[in-house]
Amino acid sequence: MCPKCGALQDASSPAAEDQPRTFVSSIVICFNRYFQFSGRAPRAEYWYFILFTTLIGFGAGFADGLWFGPDARMFSLIVNIALFVPGLAVWTRRIHDLDRSGWWWLLILLPIIGWLILLIWTCTAGTRGPNRYGPDPLGAPTVWAASASSAQ
Repeated sequence: MCPKCGALQDASSPAAEDQPRTFVSSIVICFNRYFQFSGRAPRAEYWYFILFTTLIGFGAGFADGLWFGPDARMFSLIVNIALFVPGLAVWTRRIHDLDRSGWWWLLILLPIIGWLILLIWTCTAGTRGPNRYGPDPLGAPTVWAASASSAQ
C-alpha cells in the first residue's frame, strides 16, 4: 500500500529506504554504506551528510580549542579521518545518480573550475528511473504514480 494514497503497489515499488531522505535517515544510510561506492545517492542524502560533517567539524574544532588550546587539532583530525571514507562514498554515489562515473570527483583537483562543476552536479537532480549504477534512490515514480491516478 502506498503510504500517501493507500493504492496497492507491486514488489518493484519504492521501499522504505527509497523514500525522500530526512537528516537522520541520511546520516544513518551514509554510515550503513560506509565503504559502499556502488549505487546512487539523492541530493538530500548527500547534502544532509555534508551538513552533518560540517556541524561535527565545527564541534571538533571547538573541543580542540577548549581542551587542547587554539592550535591543537586532535579531535578535528580524528573526525576528518573517520568521515573521509563515508563522505567520499556518498559523493561517488551522488555522481552515480547523475549517470556519471564516480571518478569524476577527481575534478576537485582542478582549482575553481573543477569545484564549480562538482558543485553544480551535486545540486542537479539525478536521472529519473534506473541508470547503469542502479535503481532510482527515490523510487520509480511511474510505478506508483500510475496506481494513484487509477485510484482517483
